[in-house]
Amino acid sequence: MNLRNRIGLYGAYMLGMAGIGFTLPFLPLYLAEKGLSDRQIGVVSTLAALTALAQFPIGLWADRLQWRKPFLLAALVLLAASTILLPAGHGVLALGVLVVLFAENGICRALVESLSGAEAATLAAPDRVGAALGALRLFRPIGVVAVALVGGLWAERHGVGSILTWLAVIQSLAVVACFFLQDQNRLARRQMTDLVNHDALAVRSAARRSGYDRGLWAFVAVMVLFHFCNAPGGVYLGLFLKRDLHAPDRMLAYAFVISMLTWMVMAWPAGYLADRIGRRPLLIAGWLTMALRLVLIAVAGTAWQIVTIQVLDGVASGLFSVLAGAWVIDRLGDARRASEAQAIVGSSLVFGSALGPAVAAQVVDAWGYRGLFGALAVVGGGATLALIAFVPESLRAAGAASPGEAELALPSPALELVSGEALAIRPEVRHADH
Repeated sequence: MNLRNRIGLYGAYMLGMAGIGFTLPFLPLYLAEKGLSDRQIGVVSTLAALTALAQFPIGLWADRLQWRKPFLLAALVLLAASTILLPAGHGVLALGVLVVLFAENGICRALVESLSGAEAATLAAPDRVGAALGALRLFRPIGVVAVALVGGLWAERHGVGSILTWLAVIQSLAVVACFFLQDQNRLARRQMTDLVNHDALAVRSAARRSGYDRGLWAFVAVMVLFHFCNAPGGVYLGLFLKRDLHAPDRMLAYAFVISMLTWMVMAWPAGYLADRIGRRPLLIAGWLTMALRLVLIAVAGTAWQIVTIQVLDGVASGLFSVLAGAWVIDRLGDARRASEAQAIVGSSLVFGSALGPAVAAQVVDAWGYRGLFGALAVVGGGATLALIAFVPESLRAAGAASPGEAELALPSPALELVSGEALAIRPEVRHADH
């Protein structure tokens, strides 16, 4: 990846996702100040999460065009516009529409997350996909932590709503950064899609594309369970700290920041190691860490213990953010389907993040916060066992066809990159099967 693409991709991703530093600690409070009830805030947040499922068809469309920049740019423009317009919004309908575009789990940030990951994987060398995703994901916590820390100090002096004034500038700069992104191989990949015999490329992964890939479906299930277990912490961990452990308000910020900082430390090494030792060992470590964190929260006795335990949240989330996308890209077996791979991961995240808090709301009243986290730990342990039993390694198999596929596969066309801009297919190879 050249310098211009690094500035464009990393800059757009970091600045675009930086707004999460406002949405997680401050958005519910801001919406309450604007007159929305707790129930209305919950409904709007759920609708925002559901709209994020649109990333899957949009990802397929981007793969078909082999051009992700227009979709990424549109998402960033809508994100900036919603940030600018949010202070002027009034009423449930107007605020609801703006929150759907602005929220952490809304359609715009979901697209920025998945399309940026797909572009990083596409621009990387085939043996460095994990490292490329790790380098990209490093920039998310940098922006989030910076906005959260500065926003907290700013809100104490000028009010929560005043944060949106300078946050709008940050989100607008993300749009500017996106214009630097220039995929020099887009034309080449587009010509490859048009010229290469489709059947020759399709045979190798026909079973997977038809929806009967058991390993892929198993991985989707354990990804959903990962977020089913992890998401309720975002809703109830702060309440547990405040109500049961009587923690001061600053502890809530500490718990959030320590998780993000650990995520930042984990992201790049996770990708680097995944390219060398495989995806599966680190995936198992991520799921085990998620379950262990929930067990420790359930038995924690002080607020400082919870803050310390949040290091494990950063480890688990950092591993997931890099390795899940890399595993699915490997499994699909076609670099041109990178957006689809990232959308599968993102859709699993959305589904699990919506289902987890919904079920947790029914459990917490009966079992309390400790009982809730203990029950989630049991589910997390089951998800880890399912991962070990049903999800295979993807890295070594990414470039190899099975014996049956090898028998059916047509001769592969020999592709050459001419002047870095176009692909030429050698005529003698192209017609070898006639």
